[in-house]
Amino acid sequence: SQNALEDVSWRLVDSVLQCSFRRSIRLPAYKGRFNLDASYYIFLADGESSEGGLIYKHRRQPLITNGIYNVTGLPQDVGGSRSPRLIKVHGALMFVAWITTVSIGVIVARFFKPVWSHSFLFGKEMWFQVHRMLMLTTVMLTSISFVLPFIYRGGWSQQAGFHPYLGCTVMALTIFQPLMAGFRPSRHAPRRQLFNWFHWSTGTTARILAVVTMFLGMDLPALDLPDPWDTYTMIGFVAWHVSIDVLLEIHSYCLVRKVEVIEDDRVQILQSLTYAEAEDRLFKQIVLTIYVCGNIVFLIAFLAAINQI
Repeated sequence: SQNALEDVSWRLVDSVLQCSFRRSIRLPAYKGRFNLDASYYIFLADGESSEGGLIYKHRRQPLITNGIYNVTGLPQDVGGSRSPRLIKVHGALMFVAWITTVSIGVIVARFFKPVWSHSFLFGKEMWFQVHRMLMLTTVMLTSISFVLPFIYRGGWSQQAGFHPYLGCTVMALTIFQPLMAGFRPSRHAPRRQLFNWFHWSTGTTARILAVVTMFLGMDLPALDLPDPWDTYTMIGFVAWHVSIDVLLEIHSYCLVRKVEVIEDDRVQILQSLTYAEAEDRLFKQIVLTIYVCGNIVFLIAFLAAINQI
């Protein structure tokens, strides 16, 4: 209440508004006012006001201290954040899942079957084991991350726009994928082609929706990564993934064409195929290494941004 304040003053210097006031430590006459001789989490909200002095609701999440402090104690530099810890963990886990594990898992399954076809891990082909491990990790990270906003909000958020709806869709597709994979027909079964198509289309839909969901989530008040940096960085990641995908597709096409024009000589064919396989293996392993490093760079950038808000 303004009547409880004394010596109110303010000034505007170099576009910085400074204000000061005095008030009693205890205000027994004013209900709902906090005593200043106790420790609290300190909230700092800023927003707009009308010319008549009407204060509008703040658009950004308030800056909240990381711990409780006694406001009448000695001055100290207190840390704070505009994003709740649960929401930060939610965003971080989603970035780990959909920038690193799922993207690398898709690249491995799509392009490394012939490269690692003779390498085995725990009795299964290596490409399949790596793909399955990364995808199960994605399911685990997404599932953990999915429940955190509901814990923080205590239910459904009406102010988050399309983000929670798309998030629920992504979660459903994420769970559906491994369940469908569990009923995968044998390699030469008549329905295997149908399964492959459904598996690819479901996974691709989930990845596209996940990227859209992250685009929307980065600008929600509870997280609100720096603009326009977050949008440009996410666009950069999408372009990075697509460019690597296209590069490997072009390489695979050129390799097939190269094998097709080999001279019709058995020794020459065997020698050329062996050389082509070695060349293909080396190229794809180099590209995969570069791709993983690039994804980690994007991931670190987003995690650092989350840590700083």
